[in-house]
Amino acid sequence: MVAGKKKHFSVLHNYLFSYFLVFLIPFLILGFFMYIGAVHTLRNEVELANRHKLQQARILLDKQIKSLNQTAVIMANDNRLSPHMAKSNDYSASEAVRELARYRMGSPMLEELFLYFRGDDKIFSTSGVVSLEVLTGRIYRFSSGEDERSFREDLSQGQAIKLKPASAVTIGEGVEKRLLTYLYPLPSGGWPAYGTVLFLIDEAILTEMMKSVLGGFQGDVYLLNEQGEVLASERKGQSPEYGQLQPYLHEEKNGSAYTIRLNAQDYSVMSEKSEITGLSYLITMPTDQYWPRVIAFKQLVLLLLSLVLLLGLCSVVALSFRSSRPIRSLVRQLQGQFAPGRVTSSKKPNELEWIRHTFDDMRHYTTRLEGELEIQRPLVEEQAIYHLLKGTGGGEGSDVSVHPHLQPLRGLFYFVLVFSLENDRSGSVELKKRESILDMIRRFDLDGGKGGGLELIDEKAVAVLISVQLPIQDLRGFQEQTAEIVQQGLTERVDLCPQIAIGSIYKDMGMINRSFIEAMAALDYRHRPRTGKFIFFDDIAHLEDKTLWYSFGEQARFNQSLKQGDCTVCLETLDEMLDGIAEKEQSILLLRCMCFDMVNTVLKQMREMKIGDDWPEKKQMMEFQTLDDLRQRMGAVIRRICGHINSQNETRHAELCQRMLQFIDMQYQSSQMSLDFLSREFGLSVSYISRFLHEQTGMTFTEYVFRLRVKMVKHELVNTGKPLKDIIFQVGYYDVSNFIKKFRKQEGITPGDYRKQYGGLPGGEARDQ
Repeated sequence: MVAGKKKHFSVLHNYLFSYFLVFLIPFLILGFFMYIGAVHTLRNEVELANRHKLQQARILLDKQIKSLNQTAVIMANDNRLSPHMAKSNDYSASEAVRELARYRMGSPMLEELFLYFRGDDKIFSTSGVVSLEVLTGRIYRFSSGEDERSFREDLSQGQAIKLKPASAVTIGEGVEKRLLTYLYPLPSGGWPAYGTVLFLIDEAILTEMMKSVLGGFQGDVYLLNEQGEVLASERKGQSPEYGQLQPYLHEEKNGSAYTIRLNAQDYSVMSEKSEITGLSYLITMPTDQYWPRVIAFKQLVLLLLSLVLLLGLCSVVALSFRSSRPIRSLVRQLQGQFAPGRVTSSKKPNELEWIRHTFDDMRHYTTRLEGELEIQRPLVEEQAIYHLLKGTGGGEGSDVSVHPHLQPLRGLFYFVLVFSLENDRSGSVELKKRESILDMIRRFDLDGGKGGGLELIDEKAVAVLISVQLPIQDLRGFQEQTAEIVQQGLTERVDLCPQIAIGSIYKDMGMINRSFIEAMAALDYRHRPRTGKFIFFDDIAHLEDKTLWYSFGEQARFNQSLKQGDCTVCLETLDEMLDGIAEKEQSILLLRCMCFDMVNTVLKQMREMKIGDDWPEKKQMMEFQTLDDLRQRMGAVIRRICGHINSQNETRHAELCQRMLQFIDMQYQSSQMSLDFLSREFGLSVSYISRFLHEQTGMTFTEYVFRLRVKMVKHELVNTGKPLKDIIFQVGYYDVSNFIKKFRKQEGITPGDYRKQYGGLPGGEARDQ
């Protein structure tokens, strides 16, 4: 626990000292260089800004050139721009023209884009196909014959990528522009070229980029190729020509600023060369233009330094108090919940150390908690599947798949297969084999889907939910294949080959309980003669065509849903059966026989359950007059039967839970107390007991046992003087340090502190509750 002003002042002093150093060191350094080196500093700032602008201009140009190169590579691989396709017919030529227009749209710096196939007298452009004479004579007329000859030679014979300096070109009827010529042989990389991509770049676009480099200063900016030729330039003010500057330039100083003297005047020079394109930006600026700004700058230095010093000291004090306040608040908030457990120094920690140790404890606890949650994941998944099978996860149309642990089982289709855990020769499958079965079917992957199953104690069966996650043509074949895999796995693992019943396929996850009831109904037919290896509910339902009565499938679903106490499915099936009877054209006598057969089904279930002799609904059901009357009266009886079944199940579960909890209360101090121990005692699987206890108590088995042990430890701490280690061993827990951490998490204090607070007070035993 952190208390006293001393620790708060310690943190405050740390902040004051830290902020003062953070402020003072930069202040002294900045003040010195601002006052002593004003000229140099300002010039460096300007040069740094220019360097940044040069880098940005170079990066931008690199991107544009790379984009043009990529465009040329793509064009080389474009079938519509191949010589064979482009020159095959007029339609293909028009397609090639449209492709060139599309490529041109992707590069805003292009004036025009051409494609020339060597040895041809025509050239493709974004506006059509023209001859070279028309191109250079009418559309793009060069100002000099040398430029035109060089252009033709590079276009027809050049084997290397080449960016030529800007030349004056007359476009169309008299528009004059300076254009850079960028030629890209197809293909590049040393192969004999069959063609050339010609990019015409407007020099004005490049000069606009150069204007931003100069900003408000006078000077010149040049774009140079690898041979030192000027591709484009932008000049502001009276500066020497590039030819005069060239002898004084230093190639080895690329990327850095330096000064040259020419005609009794100093010039700042900076260059930036691209490693990608080989192009360079060069900037030259008169150095003396910095002085007006330097003079104004020096006048403000002393005033600014004084103001900064005053404001800085005030800010240091204010920030120190402000920064320490949240830390103190955080410490007060955490004091009642956590106490650091790993402070080994003999000195008391200050607030920051206390928080660090506290969060270390929280991190270790979170890591343990994540491990415990991972252990509990199978339990939660089984509970989610169980609610789906029982219909408590939602009805038709409800989005039960939002449950996070059901996300892996989401699919296109769903069905349930069921097999019994009883065989005719040896009765119930022994517990060890049941555990092995559950390990196999708890979660498994299929070719096209996933499966997840669990044991149903009340039905003495195992249900497996199958999710079909890929489009499958033969769903019936997929059902048989899945059942074959499960049956084969059971045979190899536990030497068991049970009859497997399979429910119908549904698209909605909320209808899985229907498939489960159908599978359970089909399982009742396992002792009857059949033609297939597995029992399909759909086969039972198809027997409808062989009788004028309602189908065996409807009858089986009705009986099974009534046994399960699933009121929703039972009433839906009742409606289907009555609607089917209403559609049949039979005599009144035969229709009444059909109806009384349905009534007898309900009465038989009531006799088996030994209920309903005194129910007024029973008599009313047998006195029906019409089909709608029968629907209403049977519905009332079915609701009461399902309510009774569910109530019986809850009572039986409550009694089983009470027996389990009494056993745990008696044996929790034993070191053997575990889920396996309970499983052997009650003859139930570990997974079922884990899921069952969590549903009944809202706690896991581990949580419940730990609460009992904590209660006993608290009693012993308050009422005895036994050592803590002996008390922890006494309750069956042998990891003392882990128990102390869990105790502190649950109670907020350690066992030692609990004994100090309550051990000497009367009524301490009452606090154990």
